Amino acid sequence: MMKPALVVIEVSNPAAFSGQGSIIVVELPDEDAATRLARKLAHETGRRVIIRNAEMGIIEIIASPATH
Repeated sequence: MMKPALVVIEVSNPAAFSGQGSIIVVELPDEDAATRLARKLAHETGRRVIIRNAEMGIIEIIASPATH
């Protein structure tokens, strides 16, 4: 049985005092699951979300949703 992939999801928050965001480390079955979670986080928080692999390489960047 394969071990779940370690994925880092970074939620940006440029308005934060330090200019940093939050880092969430999750074990998910695959990158598709990570992408679904990251899209939901971007939608719910209104922030840009970066998906990274365990070596901190960027898998995908999801832009913050446009506000009207």
